[in-house]
Amino acid sequence: LVATCSVVSHVSCNGGTDGSADVTASGGTAPYTGTGSFTGLAAGTYTYNVSDANGCTASCSVTITEPAVLVASCSVQSNVTCNGGSDGSASVSASGGTAPYGGTGSFTGLAAGSYTYTVTDANGCTASCSVTITEPAVLVATCSVVSHVSCNGGSDGSADVTASGGTAPYTGTGSFTGLAAGSYTYNISDANGCTAS
Repeated sequence: LVATCSVVSHVSCNGGTDGSADVTASGGTAPYTGTGSFTGLAAGTYTYNVSDANGCTASCSVTITEPAVLVASCSVQSNVTCNGGSDGSASVSASGGTAPYGGTGSFTGLAAGSYTYTVTDANGCTASCSVTITEPAVLVATCSVVSHVSCNGGSDGSADVTASGGTAPYTGTGSFTGLAAGSYTYNISDANGCTAS
């Protein structure tokens, strides 16, 4: 009497229980007991016993395997450069499971916020990861009078222009002198090219 074990399917996703095996018998005296298809198997080694009509027995073993855990990895490629913008980007990759993967790659045009991405492998197993895109504070230009013109028609007024928020260093800030009476608008920019006035 000979028992034969064979794998029908291995586990498709790590931790799953969808493996299956067939157990057959030959020799001895039919009919046999203990043969058939065995489903719902987790990864591991299984031993099956068969017997024939005379009570003779034989056994065989089969090993069901499973893929490595599918892991999704998210990383920031670039954060938003100017407050309120949508030029952030993220990268999503996968490992483990069974290649090829779906849902991976570079994702662009992102505003500030948290994003969750789900990847899928060839067996339909899924894994998720999250990434947070940040943005700088609002760039603010502040203008203040240092001195008004002292005599009508003169040009000895002066003003200071400062910046806050955004991403230092700033351009367009400083002290401006030799000003006649009037209204002045100053434009500043930060290291990312964001502007305020």
